[in-house]
Amino acid sequence: MKHKVFRGIRILCLILAVGLSVGLLQEYVLCHADHNRQRLKGFYDEDKESLNIVYLGASEVYSDIAPGYAYDRFGVTSYLFATQSNSILNYKSQLKNILSCQKPDLIVIELNGAVAGDDKESTKEANLHNYADNVPLNWTKLEWVMQNGGENYPEYLFPFIKYHGIWSDPEPHEDFAKYRKTIIEDQLRGYTYLKGILNETAVFQNTQRSMNDTLAQSANSKKPLNELEENALRDLLQYCKDENLTNVVFTRFPHIVVRRTFSRFERGNTVGDIVAEYGYDYLNFERDIDRTKLDENHDFYNLDHLNVYGQKKFTDFFTDYLLRHYEVHPEVLGEQGFEEWENCADYYEAYYAYSDSLIQKGDRRELSEDVELIADLKPYLPDKAKNEN
Repeated sequence: MKHKVFRGIRILCLILAVGLSVGLLQEYVLCHADHNRQRLKGFYDEDKESLNIVYLGASEVYSDIAPGYAYDRFGVTSYLFATQSNSILNYKSQLKNILSCQKPDLIVIELNGAVAGDDKESTKEANLHNYADNVPLNWTKLEWVMQNGGENYPEYLFPFIKYHGIWSDPEPHEDFAKYRKTIIEDQLRGYTYLKGILNETAVFQNTQRSMNDTLAQSANSKKPLNELEENALRDLLQYCKDENLTNVVFTRFPHIVVRRTFSRFERGNTVGDIVAEYGYDYLNFERDIDRTKLDENHDFYNLDHLNVYGQKKFTDFFTDYLLRHYEVHPEVLGEQGFEEWENCADYYEAYYAYSDSLIQKGDRRELSEDVELIADLKPYLPDKAKNEN
């Protein structure tokens, strides 16, 4: 009998050791380490129930909003829960994950993922993995996998299956190593400095005719969503209604609209009608871009994304708008929280100055938070922050 007990204990210890080893490998080695992973992992480093606003969406979110600057101007704490080319199929699950960690005054959902008009884009494996690979294994993720994983569902449940051969990949591993180190440093520090920002150092020179000056008069110009996107959007809205979520607002961030992208604008108008059916606000700053005071010849780095000049303007405008129209109440931070957010504000000031210097030199780069960028920002930090760092 004693022999059987010891044998059972040894088997259990072996199972635990294997599970722990696989978990560590999947977390830091057998994974796709990039800005999406760093941004979502950083969200889970935030102190629980510490954020006033959480932004959910795609690349518009992490290029257009600067949490460090919003804190510096308004005392608002916020985070960018966003992934590249985010599919509307991810949104409800993402919202559930946000609510499992935070009770923000407001969740702002940018609905670019609902207007692609292309099932292939919505179901593209990379766009689904950008989300599913980087959140904890829980009931919310399991539910998402059952709905969207298809025949590759094991890869979404346990991403190491997909990335098990990464160490033999012939492609360079510089970005992988850089982001892996960044994630570890964020976890040791307990927070990210830039809260998920990614931007490019350029001023967009538009060679196509902009339609922005006529969009306010085109509010009734609409195109239907495809069935997949509309069903996913309605599922998200019904979840919000069923859960009696009153702290959610939906939006469309600014873009430069040209003839090629006008159909997407029309689908955005349809999205507004659907959102209104469920009793929620839809703030369409694509249609009403004039309200933001953005300059399309200065404040964008391409048709769809703001550069740091536009990012700062829009963060200022939009945060002020949310404070005036919704129940957002910045709280007095404790000593640790105050130090964290002061650091974030200092690092955004440095990020802006560094980006501006590169733009002036014509040096176009993609700048997302990683260990190399943080080192590059040190000389641009305010004097008080330089002394502390």
